[in-house]
Amino acid sequence: MCWLGIKKFDITDLHIFMDDFYSWEKSNNLIMYQGVSRPKNQARLLVLWDAIGCPWEEKKQEFGEKLKIIGFWVDINQGTITLSKDSAADIISKIESFIKTPSRRPPLRNWQRLAGHLNWLLNVLPWGRPALTEMYRKMSGKDTMHAGIYLNKEVIVDMNWLIDIIPKSMGVRFLDTMRWHNSAADMVIWTDASLKLGMAFVYAGNGFAYQMAPEETSTKIDIFFLELIAILSAIFHVASFSQPPRRLLIFTDSLDSVVVFNSLGASKSLHNSVVWAVAGIILQTGIDLKVCHIAGKDNIRADLLSQLLFNEYRRKFPADRVRQFEPPRGLLPTRWSWCF
Repeated sequence: MCWLGIKKFDITDLHIFMDDFYSWEKSNNLIMYQGVSRPKNQARLLVLWDAIGCPWEEKKQEFGEKLKIIGFWVDINQGTITLSKDSAADIISKIESFIKTPSRRPPLRNWQRLAGHLNWLLNVLPWGRPALTEMYRKMSGKDTMHAGIYLNKEVIVDMNWLIDIIPKSMGVRFLDTMRWHNSAADMVIWTDASLKLGMAFVYAGNGFAYQMAPEETSTKIDIFFLELIAILSAIFHVASFSQPPRRLLIFTDSLDSVVVFNSLGASKSLHNSVVWAVAGIILQTGIDLKVCHIAGKDNIRADLLSQLLFNEYRRKFPADRVRQFEPPRGLLPTRWSWCF
């Protein structure tokens, strides 16, 4: 049917999702069909249905600049997908009911049901993904649908975070989110970390370094965690600008960090806590973040500062200004905020 519409009825860019056909049309290109003024391509599709005897309902022939599609409001001119206020209130209500389960042991089926609702939500709230990591960890390996699973502190914190951000962050720009070329970045930052020495980020003749000074040494951390903290620190820094960059490009020599920011989730709580903190900043500021890989040998400035080689840095880059920075510990869970 779709092929017929395109080839025989000349319907431009006709597509199909399940049993729903859709396309686009210029707002002033309307014609009358069956007593209703409609987009020309839509009218042509209805001519096809009538020609083959396929029944159709008027109420399903929707068109306009803003349409509701599988529960989301799609604004083609603004390039946004948003959740309606009623839908947002409904999913918040579902989260609240879940975490207020009297026994704090919802059955597995309830965990899976809420996870399904939240995965649907991620279509318009992709930066909410880090809040699902602990939830899936709790469900992992379990298959008895009626068996209760204890609601731990980590899951409750994540769910309350979602309750707080959903009303404030109900949309995503689908035209440019993380889809732009590196040359389109408004700001570029390079980051690096050293397991025993320090962390750093640099941009536009400015170098920032932090010397490791852990107050809590019993907690095990790794270089991956520190690379993520360096990225978090850089984002926190630019988010404090009176006008943060719209498109922020960060280069790191940590491939693991690139993978995590592409998927917006990490398997270990240690690492996911940093992504969760970054998500909070992104949702508050609207920064469009892109994290890319750079070979270590090319990440010279950030590498020197992360190893606290200040004299060498000044010798190679005398025009740069070097300062100290303090990581945003307050954005991290207490157990990891003082281990670096």
